[in-house]
Amino acid sequence: MVTSIEQKIIQELTDKGERITYTATSNLFYEGQVPVVAYLILSGNVHLMKSKKIKSTIGPGSLIGVKELMKNEAVEFSAMIMPETEVCFLSRSDIFEIIDENSELSEHISQLLTA
Repeated sequence: MVTSIEQKIIQELTDKGERITYTATSNLFYEGQVPVVAYLILSGNVHLMKSKKIKSTIGPGSLIGVKELMKNEAVEFSAMIMPETEVCFLSRSDIFEIIDENSELSEHISQLLTA
């Protein structure tokens, strides 16, 4: 569900997606939901929760939900975004475009999908 991304790859991903900075605590997605985008954390923190309990906290460079988005599967955790966190939203079409244009990113995403 979550993977860490290298800085040079982060830049290429953010060029494709939409960036949003959250100023207040907010739910990014809910346990059992099928995502409509993948999420790249650019700054700040996100709590991953299961049954309303924090299981881990992730930060910059974390990519969430690619496998679930591409396979049309439900996520296993809820994600609560903390104030002053910047997120890049990547749609399925953004990810397909990335796969077509960049062999390194394509290989990385392929590994995510087979994990």
